[in-house]
Amino acid sequence: MIYIIALSLISYLIGSINTAVIFSKKLYNSDIRNIGSGNAGATNIFRTFGKKAGAVVFFLDFSKGLIAVAAAKCFVLMLDAPYECIFFSGFFAQLGHTFPVFFRFRGGKGVATAAGAALGIMPFAALLLFAVFSVVVLLSRTVSLASALCAVLYPLLAYFLYGKNEEMFFAYAAACSVMIAVKHIPNIIRILDGNENKI
Repeated sequence: MIYIIALSLISYLIGSINTAVIFSKKLYNSDIRNIGSGNAGATNIFRTFGKKAGAVVFFLDFSKGLIAVAAAKCFVLMLDAPYECIFFSGFFAQLGHTFPVFFRFRGGKGVATAAGAALGIMPFAALLLFAVFSVVVLLSRTVSLASALCAVLYPLLAYFLYGKNEEMFFAYAAACSVMIAVKHIPNIIRILDGNENKI
């Protein structure tokens, strides 16, 4: 239990390092949460400051989830920590990005961080989701639609690819997807109304 608590806390703190907020404040002397959609994530950075800035923020946010999971795997392999640590680390990294303690709990939607964690935990599912995300974005030019669709598919892929004999995979993916879906409720409403922003 001590490993789970410690790694969850460390992962949450890693996730709480919101690169979009830091990037916008340090390089552009502005807070991305007060610009555009108000979301502290790669898509808003992309729309506001350009492709290169968006790509850098996406990579850093993605890395947070992957690093948290990789660290947990090291503890599992080398220190005989419970395997569940990996799932908790991925979830809490996403939670930290979404509700960062360093930035008054106003963070992003957690998609990139969840994707990084997914690659570390369920690589085949992550690659399939990336393919779906890319196709939907190319066809619709709407990142939020692609994100919401992937949030629906993630638990299903986790179950059919990994979870028939291990319920933790499905439970983890479902928890991550619910967090993403809740953060996307305003986007879903705008999509239904035909008013959602496109890239």
